[in-house]
Formats: sequence, structure tokens, C-alpha cells
Amino acid sequence: MRRARGGLKWAIAWVLPLLLGACAGLPRDASLPVNDPNEDMNRHVMAANQEVLRPASEVVKAAVPGPVQDRLQDLNSNLKEPRIFVNNVLQGRFEAAAHTGARFLLNSTFGMAGLFDIASREGLPQQSGDFGQTLFVWGVAEGPYVVQPYLGPSTLRDAVGSTVDMFSNPVGWVLAPTMAVTVGTTGLDAVTRLGQLKQAEDASIDFYSFVRSSYYQMRRAELREALGLPSVVDSPALADLEDPAADASQSASAASSEAALPSGGIGAGPSADAGAKAKP
Repeated sequence: MRRARGGLKWAIAWVLPLLLGACAGLPRDASLPVNDPNEDMNRHVMAANQEVLRPASEVVKAAVPGPVQDRLQDLNSNLKEPRIFVNNVLQGRFEAAAHTGARFLLNSTFGMAGLFDIASREGLPQQSGDFGQTLFVWGVAEGPYVVQPYLGPSTLRDAVGSTVDMFSNPVGWVLAPTMAVTVGTTGLDAVTRLGQLKQAEDASIDFYSFVRSSYYQMRRAELREALGLPSVVDSPALADLEDPAADASQSASAASSEAALPSGGIGAGPSADAGAKAKP
């Protein structure tokens, strides 16, 4: 408990300057342009992440049966619910907080402590909610795009937010050291995500641009949710992987548009934005 409190104080010390900036009344714009001034360094960090996480992804895929992976994913999602609930409240999204609380209660009680996502089957999908979102609602600027070691793509604001989430996760205070719980669940997310994106990596001209574009689109959709707006921005990251027909049609359209792109793979840059708008 002392370590958790000390870590929380350290995280707050990092966040305090950003909160002071929120008092300046910065606009809450969820559609700001991509800001990647440190692209060279970010590319190196992403390559290192792939080298470290790719073997783990292959081991998980080969050694863990599909049904077991599903149970781990549901348990992982349930462990995030207290953090999501707290941030929903901080953002003033009280209806979302009520849904999150109901999900956690239902899955923890009837879903074998979260091993089964009963709530989603009953029409209660998981809400978005993290401290990076909360900082956005409070008016903090997002800062440049960064690729974090182990944790993956983010912005400076969301990197600070994820640090606060690590040290303030209520589940970590009760069940285990906070860092162990959060890093473990985040690592599971990263390994699973890397496995899902393997096909896109093989097909894309510039995988870094693809991941960056996908991150920005998905994140902007979550920021719109935090403002009570509909999530109208879709990401190309997973939809095409799940739809072979879409792969064929987008491959044809990508071939005709590649000449117009300065760089970036399938789903990156302007082509990704166009694909998101065209998608029903």
C-alpha cells in the first residue's frame, strides 16, 4: 500500500503541470492533426517493441487454445472496469459510469469473476475511460505522438494518463501490486494486438504509418465519446482483418492510390481517413 501511495504521488507530480495548463481553457478538439516530430526515434522504439513482443505473440498463439485466450481477454477487460468507472465519473459521464458499474457487478458475480463477459451478451458493452481521456476533457493539449517501450503508440498526454492509471488502479490496491496488475494486462493487450496486426504488417508498405494512423483514428473516436459525441471515426486496423472481402476490395483501391501517397501503408494517412468515412 505504501508503494502504491508513493507511486500515486509521483504520478500526480507529473500530471500537475498539465492540470495547470487546463486552466488556460484550451479547446477540446478531438480531430487535431497528426503531430509526430520525433518520428525517427519512434520508429526505433516500435521496431524494438516488435522484436520483444513478436515471440510472445507467437507463443501465445501456438500454446494457448482459442477458448482460453477468450477467457483471458474477458478477465483482462473485467480488471479494467474499476479504472474505467473512476474516469467516467471524473469526466462527468455518469450514464457511462452506471453502465460500467453494472458490467463489473454482473461479470464479477455471474461471469466467474470476469472469465465470461455476460454483460456484453446482455447489451452492456464496455465503455471507454482512462485518465488520458479525462485530461482531454479537462482541456489538456495532447502533445506529440510517442511510441512507448512495451506499451506502444500514444501521445504525450495519454502517456502521462496511462502512468496515472497504472498507479491508481483500484484493482491493484486490492488484489496485487498495482504495477504488476496493470503491466500484466497491458502486456496481454500488446501481445494480442500485435498478433491481430500481423497480416496488416505483411501487406502494408509502411507499417509504422499504418499503426500511427490507426491509433489516431481509434483514439479520436474515444475522445469524442468522452465529450458525449458519437464515435463516427472507425479504424482500419482490425476491420479489414476480419473481413476477407474487404481485403480484396481495399487492395484494389490501394493499388490505384499508392502512387498519390508520399509514404505509408494500407490504412495510413489520407487513405485511412477516406476508408473510415466510406465505411457504413
